[in-house]
Amino acid sequence: MISFYWSENRPIGVDQLWEKEYEHRNLEGKNVTVRGDMIFEPLSDFRFNSIYLMDSETPEEYRDPSYGFWFGLRIDGVSCVVDADKGIVACEPFDPSQARIFEFKGTIHVEQVGKKEIMWMSDIDFEHSRQWIDGKWEPIPLGQFMIPLERN
Repeated sequence: MISFYWSENRPIGVDQLWEKEYEHRNLEGKNVTVRGDMIFEPLSDFRFNSIYLMDSETPEEYRDPSYGFWFGLRIDGVSCVVDADKGIVACEPFDPSQARIFEFKGTIHVEQVGKKEIMWMSDIDFEHSRQWIDGKWEPIPLGQFMIPLERN
């Protein structure tokens, strides 16, 4: 079983969530801090397009929402709406394009989808979450953000 010594404030990588088969089920309902690279592709036509964290070691060809759905961690409670005519994406409660690496503290959920399980995080505690910008950890500003499509 995965030790929960890190569950209070010490971050765990996305890869560690999936590290050993079936052990991630023990994470259901646990409040943990997870670190990973942001996958944000608002123009993706993937049916379950969302915002995902992926392991930093994930090869570039696997950094898209379809792999994030199966092998990453979906971040729940984020709304991003594309306005293609204006060339913007309106996101809240934070700007997922602001940094590549994020740490989110929240509640882990595991769900069976066909023969595979998926994971997502809800109830994000933004006061204890952060983003890596210019070589240092920064708080995540909250609000509604208008993101030009070309930034993605």
